[in-house]
Amino acid sequence: MKHLLTLSAALFFTTTFLAAQQTSDLVFFTDDGTKFTLVVDGDVKNEEPATRVVATGIRNESPVVIVRFADAGIPQMRKPGYFPLGKEYTVMITTNKKGERVLRPTGEAELGTAKPEAPVKPRPEGFADDRPAASPAPATTVEQSVGVGGVEQSTSVTVVEQSGTTGGENIQINMGINGMGINMGVRVDDGMGMGGSSTTTTTTTRTTTTTTTGGTVTTAPVTPAPAPVREPEVYRMPGYSGPVGCGMPMSGTEFADARKSIEGQSFEETRMTLARQIGRDRCFTTDQVKGIMGVFSFEDTKLEFAKYAYDRTHDIGNYYKVNEAFTFSSSVDELNKYIQTR
Repeated sequence: MKHLLTLSAALFFTTTFLAAQQTSDLVFFTDDGTKFTLVVDGDVKNEEPATRVVATGIRNESPVVIVRFADAGIPQMRKPGYFPLGKEYTVMITTNKKGERVLRPTGEAELGTAKPEAPVKPRPEGFADDRPAASPAPATTVEQSVGVGGVEQSTSVTVVEQSGTTGGENIQINMGINGMGINMGVRVDDGMGMGGSSTTTTTTTRTTTTTTTGGTVTTAPVTPAPAPVREPEVYRMPGYSGPVGCGMPMSGTEFADARKSIEGQSFEETRMTLARQIGRDRCFTTDQVKGIMGVFSFEDTKLEFAKYAYDRTHDIGNYYKVNEAFTFSSSVDELNKYIQTR
């Protein structure tokens, strides 16, 4: 019984530790090359203004994001966000038709996909990459000359791990979490009141030895020329060249599954709630918006979703096509007035 309680406690600690380690990453970039500083929940993420900033290790699902532009003539942005933990989210800083800066989500990926120096997130064929080219790390050239009788340099690394246990039973749990090793030693009494002791010792010794006799060693750092910075480009759907309102839209298969889920709801209000959940972190095409509008029974609901989806639509230059889903011309007029305010 004592063994089970001890093991349960160890597993509870492990589960709690894993939950505490869950975070999200945020990737912000401007579509016009404007440099900015990113602040998340009061924490400044980049010392120098840049066109693309990666914020890692975010533990709050609803952080307050502040974007301060290097150009003092551009007002700073302060927006609350919602980013469920365990993912990497990409957000584009762009300008709407009114000339105002807005934040538009462009996609999500697994954690560790993006790095501050260069993005590595794959994109489907037909889409341009919005990320700047990677800048090579500064190189250092070392020239060595050793005269007669010289001795080569040598480096040795010694790692010693040692563990010992006396009395009772020892349970050893080893885990690897995000590249970090966890070693736990759990002492279990033998049930006879002997107590005992448990000891786990890890020793790491690193030794570097450099010896030069009768020779000359010269080290000369060489700084390479800075790599050219390529301005980020906006994703564009194949065959479309108009204005872009949101990033990469859902694939045909993903949209078919989403529409089927919405149709499976019994009530209009529930369908709208699910449609909003789907659009929260995804982008639509105009045809996909029109397809979801066809699921709703009431004109008011169709109009509500058309307004909601406008800022989440990739090919907003084709948005006039959603007018075909309305029954009354008054709905078309109201949607047009709404779009003019964006």
